[in-house]
Order: sequence, then C-alpha cells, then structure tokens
Amino acid sequence: MGLAGEVTATRDADSRNALSGRTLILVASLAFVSASIVNSLLHEAAHTVAGLPQGLTPTISPFSVSYDPEGTARQQIITSAAGPLFSLTLGLILLVVARRWGTGFVRLFFFWLPFMGIMNFVGYCLIAPFGQAGDTGKMLALLNAPGPSFVAVALTGVIGQFLLAWRFAVEVKRYTSSKTEERQLAYFPWLIGTPAVMVLTLLELIMLRIPGLQLVLILAYSVAFGIFAPMQFIFSSRVSNTYEALGLSRSLTLPFAVTVAFALLDLALAAVGGLQLG
Repeated sequence: MGLAGEVTATRDADSRNALSGRTLILVASLAFVSASIVNSLLHEAAHTVAGLPQGLTPTISPFSVSYDPEGTARQQIITSAAGPLFSLTLGLILLVVARRWGTGFVRLFFFWLPFMGIMNFVGYCLIAPFGQAGDTGKMLALLNAPGPSFVAVALTGVIGQFLLAWRFAVEVKRYTSSKTEERQLAYFPWLIGTPAVMVLTLLELIMLRIPGLQLVLILAYSVAFGIFAPMQFIFSSRVSNTYEALGLSRSLTLPFAVTVAFALLDLALAAVGGLQLG
C-alpha cells in the first residue's frame, strides 16, 4: 500500500472510531436519562405499595407520594423506609442478575439502573442530618432518634458513596479499554444526562407547584444523583475487569423512543397532579 493509501486508511479508521465514540456517548446518555426516570418512579412506587396494605390512600407523583389520611407515626415510618430500602435491594439484585441483559441501549440501561437504585439509598443517608431531609431523615425523626444517629447514618452514606464509585469503576472497565472510552461511557453521559434530567425535573416541579425551597432541594439532589460516575475515576486505575463488547447499533431509534416515552409518562403524571390509588 502506498503512502496515499495508508493516509486514507488511517483517516477511515479515525472516522469510524469517532463515530463509535459519539454513538456511545449519545446512547449512554439516553440510557442515563431513561434509567434515572425509571429509578425515580420505582422508588415512589415502593412508597405507594407500602401504604396500600395499611389502609392509606396514596397519590403518586414523579417525586413524592402523599397519603390520605397521612397515617400514624408507625405507618409513616414504614412508608418512609420502603422507598430507600426497595431502591437499595433492587439495585443490589440487578447488579448481580442484570449484568448481561440485552445489548447496546438495553445493556447500558441496566448498566446505569442498579447504581442509581443504590445511589437513592446512599443519597438519603447523606442528607439525613440536614433539616431531617428526605425519607431517611424523616424516618429517624419519627423514631425520635438521637443526634448521633443522624451523624452515623450520614457517615454510612459517605462510605457507601465511595464504595459505589469503586464498584461502578469495575463495571466501567468491563466495557472499556482506554481512558477515552471510560470518559465516553461514564463521564460524558453523566455530564449530558444530568442537565437533561434537571430540565425535566424542573418542568415537573413547576407543574406540581412545588414550593421554592423544596424545589431547590430536589433540583440539587438531581444534580448529585449520578455523582458516582465522575467519582469512578478515583478508582479506575486500580481496578480491572474482563472486557465485553456492548454490541452498539448505529440506529438510535430505540434509545430515543424509549427515553421520550419515559419522559412523557413522567410529564403526564406531573401534569395531572399525580395518580391516586386505592
């Protein structure tokens, strides 16, 4: 092959690699957004299911569940604990059983979903001491837990956060063979997906007429929701895994269609002010 042929072949290879990189970033970003929506809905569904057997009438929205009647302290403890515990349990289970489900977008959806479920639990532990915020803080307050209990729960969250980032780094290594691919799979999807989730969240909060302070807290939580993704770079040089191909397709029809469908479902649920069950 002559010099001109070698240059052309190199350019073609670079073009294919660039296309593959852009495709990975886009599909992984759409999977991030889809998994975020589904995780939030499943979390609120757990609260809902916990209330129904207790004779409570829940109204589920994308970010909360209200009850009529509100319930006793014992009932509120059960319903508050149900969301984080379910998210943690489902995340741990999926981390084991869903590691090789599907290919392409489906594989990436189940790549993100388990970690987001565990992050739900970890995040509520982290914010528990701050104004008794979130499910865990509310539960501890209802139990009249002493101050050190809130600190202990927060420390559990800190430890859990680093363990989650480490475990995520292990999974990232499964599908990457370079720092560039790690950024394409983990960092850029987080960087793109987080603002997308924030915009969707803001629209839903406005529809639900959430008060200012609560709106700010929910938006702040959505910013930090996928923080384990950039944190994985703390551990990426210290972990290894057997490489597996994701089997990405050039077609973006399925990723876009699924993500838009989940977003529209979330928006519809907010637009009607939540769905009353029971």
